[in-house]
Amino acid sequence: MSRSDVTAAVTVSEALSRELDDDYVGLWVVPWHLRRELSSVSDTEIRELAEAIVRALVARDVVLGDIDGETGEFSPWDSVDPVGVAMTRWAGLGRDPNIGEVAWLARTD
Repeated sequence: MSRSDVTAAVTVSEALSRELDDDYVGLWVVPWHLRRELSSVSDTEIRELAEAIVRALVARDVVLGDIDGETGEFSPWDSVDPVGVAMTRWAGLGRDPNIGEVAWLARTD
């Protein structure tokens, strides 16, 4: 990971943390932010950086889950490795996730 990758990851992580103070954040937001910070990285590098960012957020006070389309209620995933589940789903798409796809992040406090 290059110095610019680390700088971008920190910048994106801080932006996500601020967004999570106000609302749920879709996983799709992570690559969206990363691609704006790093214009010439591969899809694989974006996923790797995104995974590192999400793992760091989960290590603090963030959970992954789904939002019910009818009620808007957040349901955290009951998984030993929710980040691994999310990244597997993302890889299965063969592209970056779109709005509402794969997972949502929520602050637990």
